[in-house]
Amino acid sequence: MSIQELVSRSLDEIRQSLFDRLAAKQEEYAAKGWLPIRLNLNKGIVRGLIELWAWGLWQLYQFLGTVLVQAFPDTATGLWLDLHCRQVGVTRRRATKARGTVYFTRTGMTGNVPISAGRIVKTKPDGAGRVYRFITVADAVLPDGASEIAVTVEAEEFGATANVTAGQISEISTVITGVDGVENRAGWLASEGADEESDDSLRLRYQLAWMALSGCTKYAYEAWAREVTGVVEVKILDQHPRGEGTLDVVIIGSGGIPTEALLDAVRANILGTGVGDEKNPINDDVQVKGPTPVNVTYEAELELTGGTPSDIVAEAENRVRALFAAIPTIAGISSLGVGQDATRDRLNWAVMLPMVKRVNTDFVDVSIPQDGIAVLAGVTITWAWASEA
Repeated sequence: MSIQELVSRSLDEIRQSLFDRLAAKQEEYAAKGWLPIRLNLNKGIVRGLIELWAWGLWQLYQFLGTVLVQAFPDTATGLWLDLHCRQVGVTRRRATKARGTVYFTRTGMTGNVPISAGRIVKTKPDGAGRVYRFITVADAVLPDGASEIAVTVEAEEFGATANVTAGQISEISTVITGVDGVENRAGWLASEGADEESDDSLRLRYQLAWMALSGCTKYAYEAWAREVTGVVEVKILDQHPRGEGTLDVVIIGSGGIPTEALLDAVRANILGTGVGDEKNPINDDVQVKGPTPVNVTYEAELELTGGTPSDIVAEAENRVRALFAAIPTIAGISSLGVGQDATRDRLNWAVMLPMVKRVNTDFVDVSIPQDGIAVLAGVTITWAWASEA
């Protein structure tokens, strides 16, 4: 039973309790001279007053239910949770913009081509019709004799959705005379875009703040790593992964495999400078790193009993991709984390949609090391009509 249910009373229950009380006490109150006549509880002024009192009491119960829920960090949300976290020095991480490098290209190599700050490049629409735009942050020049130049861009919007994959940025919105194309390549991200921290993540950091008071335990390392904006998952390997006295902090960023900038930020937050740092675990050999990627390719045929095949296949592909996303993108699907195997059953479950009778696949479970992560290298889903429903 929830806290709200423990203190909850319906308007009908409150009204009936007032009726019962007045009915039971009318004779007594009349005998004491408190009531000149017997009251009519069904209509008139008294009935109106009963309704007003009942509504007021009901509002009080509603408020009490809200306050009790927000009074405990385990159930508090929003600003209420922020207040609890401030008591232990934890503040909600704010959203940031993705920043990285794109290459402007041309077919010829003659002449200098200026590229002003503020030029806009973008992705093509994704499966949901969303387009992500990026802006050059400084002036650049594509020099004579060169066919391409690397330029730093920043996402137009805050959030993790702008951490696009290689090759997605492919269009120029503002014409640049002399430039033929643009592209982002593997490892293009310099710093990840991040969403504002969710209540679930903030609540976990509140709990870790208390656990960290015990000293340099795995909970302390996880708490310190999660303080850095852009970190979405942390796994602590504290069973001497590289020999006696060693400890590895494996992190996933909001863009998946973390950028070197994010790793450096986590290292600085955990290891400090060594001069008067509050953390600085001098007795541990600590290594902060990203997970080792393990490529996974999934191919399957769906036997359908009805529906629109193209829509079902598209949804199935999106659900498979969500399994490998750094941040869950589809409700009900939890992304594969550090050290989690990519199993046939889990992938088949993701594509087992309504109108899918059977999933035919030769996929074999892929074992992931404790410091590794499954990365989707490719997904191919086809369909066929089921022989019978």
